[in-house]
Amino acid sequence: MTLKLDFKKKVFYLKDNFKISRETKSKINAIIIKLYNNNASGFGECIPYKRYNETFKKIWKYLENNRENIEKNLTKKVPYLSLQNALENANSHLNRKKRIKFLKNQFITSVTLTIDNKGKIIKNLKKIKNINHIKVKLNSSNVIRTLNLIKIYSPKSKIIIDTNEGWSFNFLNKILPKLEQYKVHMIEQPLREGSDHLLKKLNTKILFCADESFRKNNLNKIKNIYDFFNIKLDKFGGISNCKKLINKIKKLKKKIMIGCMVSSSLSIIPAIQLIKKTDLIDLDGAFYLEKDFKFSLKYRKDTVKIDKKFFWINKTGPEESLQGLFLKN
Repeated sequence: MTLKLDFKKKVFYLKDNFKISRETKSKINAIIIKLYNNNASGFGECIPYKRYNETFKKIWKYLENNRENIEKNLTKKVPYLSLQNALENANSHLNRKKRIKFLKNQFITSVTLTIDNKGKIIKNLKKIKNINHIKVKLNSSNVIRTLNLIKIYSPKSKIIIDTNEGWSFNFLNKILPKLEQYKVHMIEQPLREGSDHLLKKLNTKILFCADESFRKNNLNKIKNIYDFFNIKLDKFGGISNCKKLINKIKKLKKKIMIGCMVSSSLSIIPAIQLIKKTDLIDLDGAFYLEKDFKFSLKYRKDTVKIDKKFFWINKTGPEESLQGLFLKN
């Protein structure tokens, strides 16, 4: 049965600026992938990973130049892991959407606070008071002020700090005793990639999680440095690669966080299949969108409800349009 590929640009605007140590986002430029044959259609979402030299322009051009090659050989590796993930998800949706079953209709996730002014942080903390895990984005400014606010407005929440490579070793070493006083549970990617070995000099009960430093083929290099490893489908090229990595991490007796990009429910839902294999869930990426797809994930504090209508919409065949996105002109 002949496989066909189509792709469209989709812009998702955010409710507010999403600021981390190295950048600020107000919108997400996604490439929505459609794979179809005579009987059905499947969809995936590609969010280019700028940190690893992926851009919307590069991936779009690759798709334009390689459409026929992808249609003929979907299993051939592509040079962009976020695109490989989207293609795998679209193919899985195409072939399995009538059979995929989730064991639960909801799950619990950590919720992220971005770098912001005091007023907005307080406003957001009041909405998520005493959830299980608060993940807070930080640079080297206002660290203690932000932790104070969390302890005031959400004292029962465990704190995960994510610096996105934004701290130096000297800064981390100096502030670590204060972080221990706030009972910070974990710090995600405190140092820039390449400086990870310095973490072994620190004596602390706070856990360290690898994200930007964690690549598909470097687990052995950093396995003795980190306690947690952040698995993202976009970053590792799809669920098949992630399952292999999860098995390797488990053999090392390390812990796993299932994470995501800021993205729509189309990216988050495939990752839900890995929840039972992980120790911590960080799948709040679609919460920050001003408008998601219809029947999208519903976030209420740290509870995420799944509407199964989303993944099975319009099972009718090749004309399936993903709520009008792929309608023919």
